Amino acid sequence: MRSKIHQLFKNYHIVLALLFAAFFVLVSASAQSPCIDGMVDGSPCNRMDLMSQMSNEDLLGTGSNDVWGWEDPITGVEYALVGEREGLAIVDLGDPLNPFLAAFMATETSSSTWRDMKVHADHVYVVSEANGHGLQVLDLNQLRDLTEFPALLDPTKHVDVFSDAHNVVINEDAEMLFAVGTNLANGGLVAFDISEPDDPVLVGDYGEAGYTHDAQAVIYNGPDETYFGRSLVFAANANKLAIIDANDPTDIFSISIANYDYSYTHQCWLTDDHRYLILGDETDEQNQGINTRTLIWDVQDLEEPVLIGEHFSESTAIDHNQYVSGNLLFQANYAAGLRMLSLSDVADGELTEIGFFDVYPEDDAPIFTNGSWSTYPYFKSGCVVVTSRLDGIFIVRPKFIDVTPIAPQVCVDQTMAIQLEVLEGLLPPFELAISDLPAGLAVNGFEETLDAPGSFAFTVTGLENADTNVSFSIVLTSALNEVSESIQFGVDLGETWFADLDGDGYGNEEEFIQTCNSPEGYVLIAGDCDDLNPLVYLGADGTEQGVDNNCNGQIDPDEVGGCVGDFNGDEVISVADLLALLGDFGCTSNCIADLNGDGVVNVGDLLSFLGVFGDDCP
Repeated sequence: MRSKIHQLFKNYHIVLALLFAAFFVLVSASAQSPCIDGMVDGSPCNRMDLMSQMSNEDLLGTGSNDVWGWEDPITGVEYALVGEREGLAIVDLGDPLNPFLAAFMATETSSSTWRDMKVHADHVYVVSEANGHGLQVLDLNQLRDLTEFPALLDPTKHVDVFSDAHNVVINEDAEMLFAVGTNLANGGLVAFDISEPDDPVLVGDYGEAGYTHDAQAVIYNGPDETYFGRSLVFAANANKLAIIDANDPTDIFSISIANYDYSYTHQCWLTDDHRYLILGDETDEQNQGINTRTLIWDVQDLEEPVLIGEHFSESTAIDHNQYVSGNLLFQANYAAGLRMLSLSDVADGELTEIGFFDVYPEDDAPIFTNGSWSTYPYFKSGCVVVTSRLDGIFIVRPKFIDVTPIAPQVCVDQTMAIQLEVLEGLLPPFELAISDLPAGLAVNGFEETLDAPGSFAFTVTGLENADTNVSFSIVLTSALNEVSESIQFGVDLGETWFADLDGDGYGNEEEFIQTCNSPEGYVLIAGDCDDLNPLVYLGADGTEQGVDNNCNGQIDPDEVGGCVGDFNGDEVISVADLLALLGDFGCTSNCIADLNGDGVVNVGDLLSFLGVFGDDCP
């Protein structure tokens, strides 16, 4: 079956690949668009700049679903692993302003709305609800050797232990994979040992807690000492939260089951300290007519988790996948798109929305057909990928630092002043640092620590050592997150102005300044070899005073003092004077017949003499 599907897709792929190559720039290139006054490229936003966007067509698919990420450990290139109905699209984010489709792995059997993927040891593991799909394993290391794009890749391994699955969950530290929502174990956990990444081995299953829709698997490092260091699974089990001990995959058991009202438990994620758990329900908005609801659980006692709070968004959209990154929670909420929330008050059962990017501006209706299913917020670059069922993927970059130069460009002899503000949402205290400051530049007034969100101004000097464009980054390290923000401004190198002390319009080339204005006492033309004599400058007429008036480095005839050529002083330029010149011919110092002032008596002086031969002195 796969060979037939694969061949059909391969033919389809070849046509699209040719189109992709022909229109590569149009497909992949898109300049960064800042979020200004709550909008970016027609989409409502807050503290989210749009880096780029790729459509489902760009991804060789017809509808996106889930997304995960991978960073090449050798090259550092980041990749988005995007689920499409037709397979897995692998997007190169090396330049997030110009992403491109690097590769595609076709579905194992048929297309499906549901596809999920996770990464372990440079391998991606893909499941789908397509019948007979099983588990696909793809070694991602091969991406760095690709030379033609997009490449059509085959799975490194296919595992057919189960037919289909709703989701795949990985505990990287324990090297365990759990397929969930499969046709086995009542839809519960199906456990694989992935210590050999390209050869998953079935080692157990658990179905007593029923169907698992999604889950997070961790080595527990929270406050409950009974289970510290054990391999646990926090599972969204359709109508309940199940906390499961999977430390021994051959003997998996439930630690606790927690219920709540109006439930279709969709997905959950722990805070970094494993003390709180954030849970999303997929049907409460539609069935109960409430705004987007997020449930907050205190799980410090794993045997008795307690629901301590509910956060209601201003939107009515349905919530879907959500992930914790330090003090931040990123939610993909269907028609409301990507929502960024602060966990600063999670201990009080409260969340605070601090940013968003709306992938479906038309409305926030609580329906399943539009908007986003998932997001990936773990790239070191700070970029976040969010899917759109109808429009592919968006690459955005949240803002945590606002840096504003006083002007987009400053003159080379001035100082650039910059206003910096640390925005709300991260957990203080804050450490601030400057990264990649160009050589020769210096900063003044920069504050390296802040106890709370706030602002200050600092300056950049030494711009005479800069290029026409200056770029560097501000790095902020908070209690749980490290973020950065780049800053760019232009430098007007101005013009070179030369000191003109004698006011003749020509300046001394050894005394100059670089500036953008017209400074008093300076001119743009150099060439004055005596800036204290207004009769001496480049091209000046001779004054017959024995002075190099025109600054050509020699005494020209019209610059020689007295009667030119009258060496014997008889006021007649005659044969006697010619003989005197010839007697001095070849002289190289203190020469009486050096008419042109070049320090040597030679043919040039003879020619000058012949030009006045026979004249009487005035």
